[in-house]
Amino acid sequence: MSSRTLSLGGLALAFAVLVVADDAAAFCRMTTEGGAQVGDAACIEAGAPLEWRNPCLSYAIDDRGSQWMTDEDVEEAVDLAFKAWEDANCDGSPPNLVFKPLQPSTCKRAEYNCEGNVNTIAFLDPWKDECSDPENPGYDRNAFAVTIVWHDTRTGEILDADMMINDQRASRGTAGGPYAICPLTGCTGDFEGYADLGSIVTHEAGHFIGIGHCNPIDEADPNDPCVQATMFAMAERESVNKRTLAPDDIAAVCTIYPPGDLDQSCNAAPIGGLQLNCETDADGKAIPCSDTTCGTSSGGGCSATGSPADAPWGPLLAALVGLSVWRRRNAARS
Repeated sequence: MSSRTLSLGGLALAFAVLVVADDAAAFCRMTTEGGAQVGDAACIEAGAPLEWRNPCLSYAIDDRGSQWMTDEDVEEAVDLAFKAWEDANCDGSPPNLVFKPLQPSTCKRAEYNCEGNVNTIAFLDPWKDECSDPENPGYDRNAFAVTIVWHDTRTGEILDADMMINDQRASRGTAGGPYAICPLTGCTGDFEGYADLGSIVTHEAGHFIGIGHCNPIDEADPNDPCVQATMFAMAERESVNKRTLAPDDIAAVCTIYPPGDLDQSCNAAPIGGLQLNCETDADGKAIPCSDTTCGTSSGGGCSATGSPADAPWGPLLAALVGLSVWRRRNAARS
């Protein structure tokens, strides 16, 4: 991957004001009480909405990449996915949102630490958080990817976001690779059997900034504003449509991050400072999953599967699932 840099410095935090969306909009915001969003789970707008108070953001792709694509192709797909949100048209102006890609991370863990963080994007095979309970079956097998959004459970301020992509080979009834940058006509022909990485990451980048799955009026109607949206909860494997934001997605990002004065000179340092390596310490020794820098009395790991019980922050998981996989599974149950 190409070399990437970030200028570190203090973070300026501002009070976030809740903006009420137009009643006609189908988009839904992630909230402190909304719960996990996987498959056809409804987006529940209860509690404080999630958003970054400093919308100058950075992300890093884990240096082990994907088994299906070159590092350069992964980087291109990811960068374009975040750029789609940054360049949304809010009545002639972009949203007040900046994304800065960093040098590669060494971090396949979804975690938030009080001292040193990285918004990591990692490819997992096996499809499981390495810090989860050994008996835990892992992330939903129908999911192409999940994004874990760490947030203040009282105010909704987003503190960190980690995107995990299912790098296992898909099989009948499960999601996963192989991935590619498919042509605009879709993953057909020479790309038969592939899934478009750009579409998947564009959807997950919406969760990264606090947008939940939209609520369709009629899931069977292809003209439903939600079904057409990038933030619709499900995706056909061969589709590339989620690369391009729909009006509902644009309404969401422009509502949460209305045009402002951010530019590329802004400070994108993570809360607590940048720490690209979450797996080994300065001496090269493995960091146990049980370790935490947060100093809570209950101890426990800073992973998506076990934040300390008395911590004022917590994880919220959202996933994009394969539409055909989900339909087959539900048909088998009926």
